Amino acid sequence: MNRSRSARTTIVLVGLSLLCGWLALRPEESGAAVETASRPLWTLDRLPAVLAEAQGTVDLERTVDQLLAGSGARSCVAVYEGERPVLLRRPDDALTPASTQKILVATAALAVLGPDFRFETKVVSDGPPRDGAVGTLWLVGAGDPTLATPEYAQWLKDRPRYQLRQATPLAELADGLASAGVRAVTGNIVGDDSRYDRARTVPTWKPSYLTENEVGPLGALLVNDGFTVFDAPEHRADDPAVHAAGELTRLLQAVGISVGSPASSGVAPAADGRVTLATVRSAPLSDIVAGMLRESDNTAAELLTRELGVARAHDGSTAAGTKVIVDALAAAGLPTTGLRLGDGSGLEATNRAGCAVLAAALRRPDRSGAPALSPLLAVAGRSGTLALRLADTPLDGKLRAKTGSLDGVSGLAGYVEGRRALSFAFLANGSLSDAAGRLLQDRLIAVLAAYPGPQPRL
Repeated sequence: MNRSRSARTTIVLVGLSLLCGWLALRPEESGAAVETASRPLWTLDRLPAVLAEAQGTVDLERTVDQLLAGSGARSCVAVYEGERPVLLRRPDDALTPASTQKILVATAALAVLGPDFRFETKVVSDGPPRDGAVGTLWLVGAGDPTLATPEYAQWLKDRPRYQLRQATPLAELADGLASAGVRAVTGNIVGDDSRYDRARTVPTWKPSYLTENEVGPLGALLVNDGFTVFDAPEHRADDPAVHAAGELTRLLQAVGISVGSPASSGVAPAADGRVTLATVRSAPLSDIVAGMLRESDNTAAELLTRELGVARAHDGSTAAGTKVIVDALAAAGLPTTGLRLGDGSGLEATNRAGCAVLAAALRRPDRSGAPALSPLLAVAGRSGTLALRLADTPLDGKLRAKTGSLDGVSGLAGYVEGRRALSFAFLANGSLSDAAGRLLQDRLIAVLAAYPGPQPRL
């Protein structure tokens, strides 16, 4: 099949050569006193560049086909220069996308919630302070995946993968309560995570995702990604709402506010029966999405998915959120045939997506004016999951992409600045080790960066 395609391409190249030669060498019409026509596109001096680009496309197709065949995996590839398809190989095949799926979550979240959306975590009471004292305070979670203590925020900054994250400072709530005149809490701090359902995991995930802490416990009120200990060996909070309330209790005591009893969890009074004493707002959603994509933050992807469920269906469940994602992508005109999502993070092995929908999401800003994904992605040799990839090579800083890896799954989707600026999506499912998958990705990017090969100037 590939041999016949190459033969057809050779015939086309010969035909182009003959046509260009005829157009360049045919005699000009006589009788014109002044030449007014612009320089023809098809002239002999342009022929080498035209042929070089056509040959570059043939070389790209042949090399990519060899790479894919050598991997032994079922795969898809979609490569574009702007809106022009450069290379398509089974782009509509629905494969397991792993974390490249986060591109779809990002696209839906920015479309539905907007890039300027911010999470607001509040501390409320059933009345204002009296002589500096309040009875019970409720810490009401809004789904912010970046809420952090000062210690965790510093821990993140000390690690290349996470150092660009804009954490929401939990300590700002303690300062806000002090500014509101609170000097003593005679009762306790109660964590309220009722905005989302209280399923702490997706039931169909592999148990190892939890034991290896690939994702924190899920909930609308998380501090430090839901970990009580974040240096190895990490420890997950049994009840993330209680953990968050306990961390605020500690920070209150550090600023001189006494708290009478240990933290607990529960539901705050209804909005018309409570007073908001302190609020902390997250960074804009565009920054949170950037962190999710750069770091491949599974917890953030899951919380954003549940927030989409709340925004469109008043249902803070994973199932509601994934439906909103698919609907939002379809409404944006993206090809969703075969798309099936069982979670937001891409950890679920039964998720299915094609290279076509991933590539379309990457090209969407060019068509709709939506926020561009390019500046939100990890950069080779510089940041996130690519901080240590392709460093000190010609591709250092030239690749912006979202990685994806599960057992037998390798994926990469993003943008490469080589001889041409290209967007691309690549997925492979099969008997691939992590090392083999990364090598395949790196070779593919090197080939794309070289397209269309050396050529004369037009």
